[in-house]
Amino acid sequence: MTRRTLLLAAAPTSAPFRRGVNFTAEQPDVYGSAGARQMLRQLPAHGINSIALVPFGFTPRQSPNVRLPGRGSWESDEGVADLAAQARQLGIRVLLKPHVWTPTGFPGDLFYANPADRRRWFEDYGRFVDHYAQLATRIGAEIFCVGNEFIKLSRDEHEWRALIARARRHFAGAVTYAAVQGEEFENLRFWDALDFIGLNNYYPLPDTLDCSAVLAKVQNVQRRYRKPVLFTECGYSSFVHPHRQPWDESTRELSLSDQARSCEALLQAFYQQPWLAGLYWWKIGTNGFGGPGDGSHTPWRKPAMQVISRWYRTGGR
Repeated sequence: MTRRTLLLAAAPTSAPFRRGVNFTAEQPDVYGSAGARQMLRQLPAHGINSIALVPFGFTPRQSPNVRLPGRGSWESDEGVADLAAQARQLGIRVLLKPHVWTPTGFPGDLFYANPADRRRWFEDYGRFVDHYAQLATRIGAEIFCVGNEFIKLSRDEHEWRALIARARRHFAGAVTYAAVQGEEFENLRFWDALDFIGLNNYYPLPDTLDCSAVLAKVQNVQRRYRKPVLFTECGYSSFVHPHRQPWDESTRELSLSDQARSCEALLQAFYQQPWLAGLYWWKIGTNGFGGPGDGSHTPWRKPAMQVISRWYRTGGR
């Protein structure tokens, strides 16, 4: 049996359904703090059995580099390890999902027309993957996400296959990639090299909230590659009509009920699909931000959390 076969055999793709959230570091209760641990302890009451921990690296403006966070960062390695240990005691599984912050705030904008710059970025990102794949092993993560929303850079199939192989040298669990809805998700050429098809599901919905067209798009990819699907992110803002551009948090009239209805529609369409391995809502912060005056994506202390909690506790998975 080859090492590749052994690693795939070890990857827990058939584990219980992941009823997840992205659990992000927010001031003042950064990863590793008492406040973050206290917030984490509140999650199982809502049926949550999995969290994505999201440490951030950084690519500077006009520079083909990827910098790791320092010891004083909000998501230090020590803080990640502390929360992972706390999660394990609570019976919560961990997806380690490192992001790269960019000057525009969106990694999909990164592109290097100069081949030397592009090669340099991938070399730096390879070291980033090495670091976090090793950390995923150290903290006992179930899943490692090798990349997130690199719309333009993910077209380089050869480089990503090499990065996936590199991650597997350090991490024996399951590996995924978090693709943006639309062209990247539907046309990514290396899904076959991964254990899960990862989707940051911000597909727009019609005003009827009919998810059938989105369901068909996701099913098409799943049937082509015959891999389980994870919604590595999904969610809606708390502003009016969040289903039209689910990624958008532009300030406008608040509508917590619109957020809740959109979450309900997504769960109704996808939750019982046999190929769906889990969802990670964006996002619940370590400081518990949210509530009726908050327009962001967090469902915390809003009707959307009641919807998610009901499905997670009584939805049969």
